[in-house]
Amino acid sequence: MPIIEADTTMLKQDCLNCGAGHTIPLKQGYSKTKKEPFALADGDTLDVKVDGEVTAQTITFVLADFADISAAIASEVAAKIDAGLAGAGADVDSGAVRIVSNSTVMGTTSIEVTGGTAKDKLGFDGRMGGPRCLGVTKGTGANKQTAIDTIDLPHCPECGAKECLVRTWDVCPPGYENSLFLMHRKCTNSLAEYLKGEGYSDPDAKPTHDGETASPPDMDAAYPPGPITLPSSLPQQDPGQGQP
Repeated sequence: MPIIEADTTMLKQDCLNCGAGHTIPLKQGYSKTKKEPFALADGDTLDVKVDGEVTAQTITFVLADFADISAAIASEVAAKIDAGLAGAGADVDSGAVRIVSNSTVMGTTSIEVTGGTAKDKLGFDGRMGGPRCLGVTKGTGANKQTAIDTIDLPHCPECGAKECLVRTWDVCPPGYENSLFLMHRKCTNSLAEYLKGEGYSDPDAKPTHDGETASPPDMDAAYPPGPITLPSSLPQQDPGQGQP
């Protein structure tokens, strides 16, 4: 199940393919490494573009930054990046390093690791990571299509899996009142409506979003401002007994 927790700043997600945990910013550009340790070498570099800047900033890793640079741990790497990167910060998330833009400006906030000898060693995929948006556009010209109800999640750095969340407009069928299915559905719909309301819509989906006069029927009434926490599991019952 993708979502573990969500508030107005982030969502926590477990990869359905490999189980790796990710804390994903909602409104900030973001990129993440694979899990520690990292086999770095003295003088390795990392090139990072923050918020679409033309020239990448370069972080240089040296022996003095690590207890053992050939088996560097996430906290050491994050501390070095955090100290040397302007306009963004770095921290540790589930044994990996996150780089997060300081900006929450839709359309410009982003993190892109463009190169350096440490890029592949750390496991950055090189994609530009922006904020979460409601709506996803793929293709160009006659092949261009927009999914107005979809929230893309970043690729998992560990296994490369790609997941998304989809806003739903029908009412959950009877028999699922206390299920993870309904809880996850409510969380997804609430996140989608929050992002739309905050202006985080895909540009091609925004005209449709702006014209909407209703919200999905299955929503979490406490969000926002309250956070949403989903249990890791619930007892399995027959849907006729109120539980799938």
